Amino acid sequence: MVRSIKIDNLTTNNTQSIVGWGFNVSSNVAFHKDVLRLQYVVGAGIQNYMNDAPVDVVPEFNLSNPAMPIKGKAAQMQSFVTYLDHNWSDKWSTSVGYSSLWITNTSLQTPDAFHLGQYATINLLCAPFKNFLTGGEFQYGRRSNMSNGYHANDYKLQFSFKYSWDFRVLGKS
Repeated sequence: MVRSIKIDNLTTNNTQSIVGWGFNVSSNVAFHKDVLRLQYVVGAGIQNYMNDAPVDVVPEFNLSNPAMPIKGKAAQMQSFVTYLDHNWSDKWSTSVGYSSLWITNTSLQTPDAFHLGQYATINLLCAPFKNFLTGGEFQYGRRSNMSNGYHANDYKLQFSFKYSWDFRVLGKS
């Protein structure tokens, strides 16, 4: 993808144009009772398309222009996802995986700027009869900031169920 980002500097009445770009490659590899899901994303200025990253544009020095010594730069990032879906039987399945997103921060960002996000899950699902699915999932998340030493872990246990309705009007589906 390629996108255009514009910054309006209200004090100088100038507009800066920045190009954001991204490249994504993904694959599903099926074998026996498993599906391996893989994805890799690299780019700059596309963070708002990701779940964790907060900003697309970061400040950087522009010493060649004394009238505007700081300018915006499309933040560079990389991300990957890897998951394994396994069917234990016709009724039982598990999905386990990990993903990570990291940003190349600039020296002008504050120490509490987002730098690295990590996420892992594992679940056990059961489909005991048609149109019904239930199960539990453990989720782990971690955020690390650029340089202030802050990081936070988050743990969550979630139980869910889903029923898919089959509703027909006048005998048509």
